[in-house]
Amino acid sequence: MFGSVATSTHSIDDYVPIVGDDAVAALRELAEPLRGIRVLHLSSPGASGAVRNLLQSSVPLLTDLGIEAHWQQVRVSSEFQEMDHQLRLALSGYAVDWPAKLANAWWLFNQSNAGLFDEEFDVVVVHHTGSVGLHAALTQMNGRPPAGAWLWDSHRDYRAAHPDAWSLIRRHADDFDVSIYDYKPFIRPDAPTRRKVVIPPGVDPLGPRSRQVSEEVRETILAQRGVDVTRPLVAQIVLSTRDDDPLRVLETYELAKRERPDLQLVVAYLLSGPGQGESVDALRTRGRKLGDVVVLGEMDGVGNVEVCAVRDQAAVLLHQGLPRGISIELLEEMWQSKPVVSSKSSVAEAVLTQHRTGILADTPAEQATAVLRLLASPAVGRRIGAAAHRRIAEHYLVTRYLADYLKLFQQVLHRTPERRR
Repeated sequence: MFGSVATSTHSIDDYVPIVGDDAVAALRELAEPLRGIRVLHLSSPGASGAVRNLLQSSVPLLTDLGIEAHWQQVRVSSEFQEMDHQLRLALSGYAVDWPAKLANAWWLFNQSNAGLFDEEFDVVVVHHTGSVGLHAALTQMNGRPPAGAWLWDSHRDYRAAHPDAWSLIRRHADDFDVSIYDYKPFIRPDAPTRRKVVIPPGVDPLGPRSRQVSEEVRETILAQRGVDVTRPLVAQIVLSTRDDDPLRVLETYELAKRERPDLQLVVAYLLSGPGQGESVDALRTRGRKLGDVVVLGEMDGVGNVEVCAVRDQAAVLLHQGLPRGISIELLEEMWQSKPVVSSKSSVAEAVLTQHRTGILADTPAEQATAVLRLLASPAVGRRIGAAAHRRIAEHYLVTRYLADYLKLFQQVLHRTPERRR
């Protein structure tokens, strides 16, 4: 089989203080007719931080609810890595070519992974769009469709996808029983599968980046990294792969600092891989010229505790909103009750309500103006932050995400309480 991913142990009862007894009881009721089913969540080694976070939280909770849940990763050998990268860019709407040779490599990739699929599951959820050809490859290899219900969780906005790349994915995704979308606007008119459902992502309120740190710990962490806790701070947390200009946040900061010389900026760039080191170096070089800019990368020993400290201290959180995917950091920032200034994107526009749960500002000048207004009116920032927290609590927690998935499992397996087999 594929490589299994280790997860920690979670209990759904731990969430009672946050969501209440009734919500947890409802989850147990939804899971009861599904006890013992085998579910495979299939992702890739290069899955976004958002997808990894969702699975790290939800897979152990499904297990706690009596479901035999597995999380495994397809194998992307070196010969297929460039294809996988180009496919992601092409499906996200970037100006890249998608020649026939990449389509051939994509099919060979799915055939090679089909040879590793040696178990049967009641439900298979494919979270890696590059692997939607796995169903067809298994059908070709075995002479019959694979067992179980197959669900494609798309995790991305494909409305601007390269036509040839999208045609390939769409044709093979149509072999699945259901296609899943993070937000309703993401569903293209030509989206595959007869059945399409919307399951927005969910923040784990007990996750490592949702925990509060003490004032003493926060001040110690920030002081060690050169942040003055007596002066105003804006911050940007980068957790998702970006293919945009990483210096954009510095343009916003430069404009705001002209009006507020006491302003500081922290950019926490928690990404690794090709090109990420260059991005951090470029940010630091430009930041030194502007002054009062702290850029933190993984090589600085920055992890979840440091992210929590930065978020807690920041008066305003900047979100560029450019990834064409879940953008889990935006949801996490809203959960932290801090005002968020975000550039426009399909995700930000789906989640934020202008001037109520956040501020949409597209250009550096617009963002700087929004930052300055929030710094000048802390009460407005607190009101926006509180409203953002309520919106996440009501619509975007991992417990609601689990409930949506459990309902879908019931439906595709025909295991509602009244019709349990």
